[in-house]
Amino acid sequence: MVIQLWQLVEAITIVITIPVLALEYYWIMLFATSTRYPRSMASEAVKLESNPMVSVLIASFNERFVIGRTLDAVKRIDYPKDKLQVVVADDSDDQTVDVIDAKARELNGLGISTVVSRRPSREHFKCGALNKAMEKVVGDFVLLLDADSIVPPDVLNKGIAAVESHPRASFAAFRYGHYNRNDNMITRLFALSQDIGDTLSKMGAYKIDAPFSFQGGFALVRTKDLREVGLWSNERIADDGDVSIKLYLAGKRGIYLSNVKIMSEDPSTLEAWKKQVARTSQGWWRCIAKYWKTIATAKDVSVQKKVGLLLMLLGPFSGFSWILVTFLSAIAVVTGVIQPANSIFNNPVYIGVVAVPFAVSMASGAWALWVQGLMTARNVVLIPMLGYVTGAMLSLSSLGFFYGVFDRTGFFQYRTPHSGEGEASKKTYFRHLTNDRNAVVEAVLAVAAIVLAVPVFVQGVWFLSLSLVGFGIFTLKSMSLSRYFRPRRSKVNPPQEVLESTPDSRTEMDLAPRVKAL
Repeated sequence: MVIQLWQLVEAITIVITIPVLALEYYWIMLFATSTRYPRSMASEAVKLESNPMVSVLIASFNERFVIGRTLDAVKRIDYPKDKLQVVVADDSDDQTVDVIDAKARELNGLGISTVVSRRPSREHFKCGALNKAMEKVVGDFVLLLDADSIVPPDVLNKGIAAVESHPRASFAAFRYGHYNRNDNMITRLFALSQDIGDTLSKMGAYKIDAPFSFQGGFALVRTKDLREVGLWSNERIADDGDVSIKLYLAGKRGIYLSNVKIMSEDPSTLEAWKKQVARTSQGWWRCIAKYWKTIATAKDVSVQKKVGLLLMLLGPFSGFSWILVTFLSAIAVVTGVIQPANSIFNNPVYIGVVAVPFAVSMASGAWALWVQGLMTARNVVLIPMLGYVTGAMLSLSSLGFFYGVFDRTGFFQYRTPHSGEGEASKKTYFRHLTNDRNAVVEAVLAVAAIVLAVPVFVQGVWFLSLSLVGFGIFTLKSMSLSRYFRPRRSKVNPPQEVLESTPDSRTEMDLAPRVKAL
């Protein structure tokens, strides 16, 4: 039997789509299991029988506007000071050095042993800094924090109790909190996207003992286990995903505490958020390239765990898959390779299979808000807007995928600006992006999608046409094109003094604990 060209195109489309649909339907399953997250994991108070030594490990690179708050929060941890150590892995080359040294003296004066690890170069970036700093770690547990993490006083009592109550547990992951959630529309959308991710991938996965990745600034890990798996890989890789995978392959498991929030700062612009997503996509793809064969052939890992690990790694492939499938189908329709009636995008079964995860994602957004006691009209209206953000992210997440495939520096050169850095610093950041070659790819893909959508619509493949138009418009809208037409300045002088920003009074930090764990 001779396979016709249009059949080959449809077969390629289906093959590329299957892994993404598998991931999306896995998330639907996690949505269902998250509703059975145990009440016992939401206890209000925990008293430890003993207090093991704990090292707080904080990674920092030029974070002078946020690192002070993080170290101040460590002072308020409800834990014996003689059982607490602070290790700062600092690669900074600006005034952050002075801020950290001053805070280290304060902590040592309070009886909390504090040391700073510094290196002559930023070799291997954050992973290299953490590996070097681990030489100074003496705790039985390591509390991993980012430079903008603000911990609650009970973080160690609840985290240690959770890990020690599960024989195979190696780490406890905490909920991603947002101290600038209400700054603007972007911070509110980012917070909601993280809420959904935590609620599904962690609450749901914990209930069925499925693998999930902790986030580097929100986890408590057994030091012994961390050392046994070789610490962090000195590569351009998702450092938290890398360690999580190694722990699961070693037969360990993770615990998730939905009711313990470590507050962090959300990106305040869509451009910065997109770069952050692209960097994550790039790092996760390196994890796929490094571990897929090890996962598939591991003898001591169950089939269920293998499937869970591989699905956990598939996230970065989603954006690339969507672009490839839609553009391939559109070109095939426009060139006459596929008749409109034969297009998979005119197949009601395919449309239905694709639409179900989208509908469930709307429900999961509402569920994630309700779990945290944040179910307000102001937050609910954001749920459908996440579709816009998702479309805007597709191009850069796909580029991150390619940078990961070819192991290029790519998006690892970008650092997300924090509050307090001043308008001058922000202008410098965005002026640098004006010459960003990635933006050219974004624009080309967006315009091509809109151009292709017109003849596709005329030929009656409306679902495909609307998908292309939405992607094109969302991408162009997200690019802040006005920055390309602003007059360039030869030099921007940073402000002499910038007031250290404080958490917004309307944020989650002031909310009473209202976790509804079901």
